[in-house]
Amino acid sequence: MHKFFVKPNDVNGDKIHIYEDAGHISRVLRLKRGDKIIVFDGSGSEYHCALEAVDKSECVAIIDEVCACTSEPKIRTILFQGIPKSGKMETIIQKCTELGICEIYPVITKYTVVKLETEKDKAAKTARWQKVALEAAKQCGRGIVPVVHLPIEFETATTKMGELDLAIMPYETLGGKKDLRDTLSNNRNCGNAGFLIGPEGGFDEGEAEFAEASGVKLVGLGERILRTETAGPAVLAIIMYENNEM
Repeated sequence: MHKFFVKPNDVNGDKIHIYEDAGHISRVLRLKRGDKIIVFDGSGSEYHCALEAVDKSECVAIIDEVCACTSEPKIRTILFQGIPKSGKMETIIQKCTELGICEIYPVITKYTVVKLETEKDKAAKTARWQKVALEAAKQCGRGIVPVVHLPIEFETATTKMGELDLAIMPYETLGGKKDLRDTLSNNRNCGNAGFLIGPEGGFDEGEAEFAEASGVKLVGLGERILRTETAGPAVLAIIMYENNEM
């Protein structure tokens, strides 16, 4: 059954108004009045509906049933990602959305090459990244769209992580020491977990010391050094597996 996202205020009583995907529904999928669809509004619920009206600019669906979305993990995960070069951030957001991430904070670190010097630059990048999260959430059947926040500084990131049940930072110099598996096995069934991934070049020694002093657990990911676009999805997959979400 085809699935579509709408904004919460597009749900009105027993009717849902679909605007953004109206053209896709009418012209590409060629759905008609009476056809069944599923609609999400980011609340964690899914609406099983029948199309009442189909037009290229607006479609209207009647809600038959409201169900809790079963695709959302119980653990709330937050990625703090050192901003990488090129289009790598979009790849990271896409894959982590598929794996069940809830929030993403782009982080400015010592080795961040990308320059976002004005608030306008940050807002424009964030809007683009949020759109990537939306499209990925549609594709994989998420019940929510992960929130991509405005970029923050490294020190702010570690402060936010200190408020979580579990906060970890893979640090390449540890190799196989302080194994991630051991850390996760001692923190199973926690309500939320955050992990901080470095950009190209990893973390400065001073950043690692600052993070550890802030309560972030430094962990190793084995003897092979992962690219930044590999590390985030890999860590998230391990967290999901250790919490019986995969």
